Amino acid sequence: MPAQRLPTLATTVALLAVAVPLAATDSPGCSARTASSVSAAAQAGASVDLELAHDGLTRGYRLHLPAGHDGAQALPLWLHVHGYTGSAAHSDGWTGLSELADREGFVVVFPQGTSFEAPLGDGAGGRSATITSWNDLACSAPLKPEAPACREDASPYPCPPECGTCGPCNWCSCHDDVGYVAALIDHLSAELCIDTDRVFASGYSNGGMFVHRLGCALGDRLAAVAPMHGYLARGFDCAAEAPGPSMLLVGGAADRTVPIDGSHADDGYIYTSQRGVAEKWAGARSCAAEPVAVETPWDGRRGLTCVEYPGCAGGRAVRSCSWNDAHVWPRDDAGNFGGELLWAFFSRARQ
Repeated sequence: MPAQRLPTLATTVALLAVAVPLAATDSPGCSARTASSVSAAAQAGASVDLELAHDGLTRGYRLHLPAGHDGAQALPLWLHVHGYTGSAAHSDGWTGLSELADREGFVVVFPQGTSFEAPLGDGAGGRSATITSWNDLACSAPLKPEAPACREDASPYPCPPECGTCGPCNWCSCHDDVGYVAALIDHLSAELCIDTDRVFASGYSNGGMFVHRLGCALGDRLAAVAPMHGYLARGFDCAAEAPGPSMLLVGGAADRTVPIDGSHADDGYIYTSQRGVAEKWAGARSCAAEPVAVETPWDGRRGLTCVEYPGCAGGRAVRSCSWNDAHVWPRDDAGNFGGELLWAFFSRARQ
């Protein structure tokens, strides 16, 4: 399971709206004659915490409009999903994506996972922690006997209350997170001027696992997806039907929280290998069976190397990158090459 991070959840601003499904056309926010509730609450070059009603819950998200944004030009929309026990606010500060948005001119939103309080265990003096997670389907589903997703001695994790009784290997939310993200895309497209052919989703750890599921479930809404340090549990690997979105995978060769080689993690859980995910995605896009090395401006940064499966149908791309580090965001003293790597891939993708 992803490494636990325990930041304090951001206090959200009371801005409640109900999303209405939209057709896959130009963003209606581009033709709005009056300021929307979102644009009224947000300021260019700043992040703001907002809320959206979905499936009987009030869900949070953090929005960042790029510096200089005037609402007149249709901009790409990038959703980045935090990891297990993470938060939208922590993800905003940790990833550096808002600074990248200011420079490159895209809208970035950090959806907030649902949460519950759980005791820290023996020796914690009765203290509890805020647990957040995303329903990637795999980590809340019944086991597949032919490919169990954890060993019998795997570390137990708190069971989200909405799941009822969790079975072996289960630890993530059972809420309708796919529906929430779909509603959020609709909502932002109605409130802001969004280029609906350039909607992207990335995620870290459990957020990466969930983004993998999003690529399969919302393949007609997303131009590209990028799971980072997060692959679906063994037995649950999926690929969107063609044409679907392009995919970029990023993993650490020394990651023992979500190993890229498909071996058991240090806590006893097992996930699909990074190569296995890439091969399945490439096969669904009629790409070449074998990858070839592809150069990036960040090659060699902490040992970064990338391969790509050429010849994909419909102009899609499937790329897989690894670097010599553990379960952390890719950056070094020279800068945030993880964010740069993601944007370079996203900036070329279209529906």
